[in-house]
Amino acid sequence: MTGAGSPSDHPMVVAVCAYRVENVEKNFRHNISQLRDDEYVVLLDRPHSAQAEAVAEKVRAEGGSMRVLGANNGLSASRNTILRERPHHHILFIDDDVRLDATAVDEVRAAFRAGAHVTGTRLVRPSTLRKLPFFVTSGQFHLIGWHRPQGEIKIWGACMGVDSAFAAAHGLDFDLALSRTGGGLLSGEDTSFIGLMKQYGARERLLGHVAVVHDVDPHRLRLRYLLRRAYWQGRSEVRRKSTVPGFRKELDRHRNAPEARWRSLLLTVVYGGATLLGIAREH
Repeated sequence: MTGAGSPSDHPMVVAVCAYRVENVEKNFRHNISQLRDDEYVVLLDRPHSAQAEAVAEKVRAEGGSMRVLGANNGLSASRNTILRERPHHHILFIDDDVRLDATAVDEVRAAFRAGAHVTGTRLVRPSTLRKLPFFVTSGQFHLIGWHRPQGEIKIWGACMGVDSAFAAAHGLDFDLALSRTGGGLLSGEDTSFIGLMKQYGARERLLGHVAVVHDVDPHRLRLRYLLRRAYWQGRSEVRRKSTVPGFRKELDRHRNAPEARWRSLLLTVVYGGATLLGIAREH
């Protein structure tokens, strides 16, 4: 390993900031098999349990490492722990329900070695999930954690590459006030962090031509969850001090979906109303 030289000098670590131990167990063998001598680290943001310790042993047996943090401190806290403990690394943060692809990992590594400080791939739904509920169009994909199949992407936390030395040099970390913890669905700590990195001159590389599968839990495709997610999106935009532009962005996402126009307009009202309630609650 090298010190804090140019970005291309850093080793890469795949960091799984996890909450669901069953997802870790389901995905770790596949994900480790997609790497090329990269470090694989899991931080489980949960209390200690026999199940968690058993999965940790399995991860270690496959060449990775896993630590049970002992409490639910939130996603931002887990990510900040990785930034602090790997200060001269290329870090590929992934969620516990992401299934990596070797080509995508290679592209992330190449982007870092070419000088990128932040990078990310397209996040797509599993190929087995073909039929979506009536109340889900591509206008709601961002609430689930998927990019649209075509077009531009943004770097999202489910698959987000960060040069930790650049972040450390500028004193940047993830905002705890936006951290998803327990039953809350706060969000935006990832895009806010990327925005700060870019403000300080970080070079961004978007890898929309490669994809990883975001195999989300089935409950995320239920109307109740999506309305909660839209509600918390509103609360998050207030905390990010972007209430008006954030609300406009949400409305644009819903109404610009390419599906049937009348359905997109109906869902704009439904989800936009939930977001507005979140804004009102946070104020």
